[in-house]
Amino acid sequence: MAEDTATRELSRTAFQESFAKLQPAILAEWAELDPVALSETGGELDKVIALVAERTAHTKALVRKQLQELWQILSEPPRRRPPSGAPASGGAGRPRPSLHNVLPESADELLRELEERTSHILKELRGGVLKDTRVKVRDNLLFSLLVTLGLGFIVGVLFTGWNFRRGR
Repeated sequence: MAEDTATRELSRTAFQESFAKLQPAILAEWAELDPVALSETGGELDKVIALVAERTAHTKALVRKQLQELWQILSEPPRRRPPSGAPASGGAGRPRPSLHNVLPESADELLRELEERTSHILKELRGGVLKDTRVKVRDNLLFSLLVTLGLGFIVGVLFTGWNFRRGR
C-alpha cells in the first residue's frame, strides 16, 4: 500500500512529521520569512500557510501548492536517469515516465543530447530546404541573377558610399 509520493496529498500529519526537513527549504524559498516566526508555528500546516501568505502577499492556495511541491521534492529526491540502453526500473509493469527519471547526470550529458538533436534537425534542414532552394533558383534563373546583382549593388554602395569621385 505504499503510495507514490507525487500522487499523495500533503496532509497535516505528513507536513508536521517532515517539518524539520522542510524548514530550511521554506526559508530558502521565502526569504521574507522570519525563522523564529516559522518555528513558532510548530509545524502546523495551516499556520505555516497563513504565515507565508501574510508575509509574501501570495494566496493561500498558491502557498499550499508550493509547500506541497517542496514536500514532494524533499520526500522523494530526484532520481538520476539510467544510462541509455539500461531499463528505467526493474518492475513488473511498464514504468511511468516522471520528471525525476529524465534528469541528466551532468551538464556534459545534457550538451551531448542537445548536440545530437541539433545535428539531426540540421541534417533535415540541409536535405530538404537546400534541395528546394536549388530547384527554385534553377527554375527562376533570370530572377535569381537580378536579385544577386541587386544585392551586390547594395553591398557595394554600403561599403563605398555614393561618392564615386573619391578615387580621382
